[in-house]
Amino acid sequence: MGLETKRVALAFIARETVNVPRALLESIRKYGVLHPVLLKEKAKGFFVVVDGRRRTACARELEMETVPAICLPGDVCAELVGLSEHYSRSPSPAVEAEYFSALIHSGMTQQELAAALGISQGKISQRLALREKLHHDLFNMLKEGKLLATVAREITSLDENTQRNIAKSAAKGQKLSVKYVHGLRREKTLAALDLVPLPESAGKKCPHCGKEI
Repeated sequence: MGLETKRVALAFIARETVNVPRALLESIRKYGVLHPVLLKEKAKGFFVVVDGRRRTACARELEMETVPAICLPGDVCAELVGLSEHYSRSPSPAVEAEYFSALIHSGMTQQELAAALGISQGKISQRLALREKLHHDLFNMLKEGKLLATVAREITSLDENTQRNIAKSAAKGQKLSVKYVHGLRREKTLAALDLVPLPESAGKKCPHCGKEI
């Protein structure tokens, strides 16, 4: 079940010291808060901001009484607030993947999350795939900046055993690239068809039927 967006009085949201970008302030002055902020209930009827600190600060400076918000239940894991801080400081693909995953497991739908953060649902789906389909060793490489997101997305389409072997190869110094992953996928396809990869000089023709592969 999704979570409802509602108006929450700023008086019931914890104050935080945040630098307010002038462009964002003027945008909210003109159009209002377009994307709901994410709140976590700290005490009955009192909230802390999980995401949207600058929007909330702008609303206070403009003396608004309420902001649109999605209120997460109080029993949401404590790490969510920490993840949101990392997301605000450095929204790397791995951090986004962990943050989006935590919010989805807290009860939000992808559609609600997209609306709250002002991003596309397609981006959320891509990041969730990294968290849910990427082998944990490879995901750690992504977090450490040792694996590009473009390569990681290609790897998610491979089975767990192949991903495990890729992680072992990377540990031994194999450079991971989109071309490398495509090569592995081609080898697996040929193996599934009971074909043998041919050298370039062979003209890339099937040894059984003579057709080009």
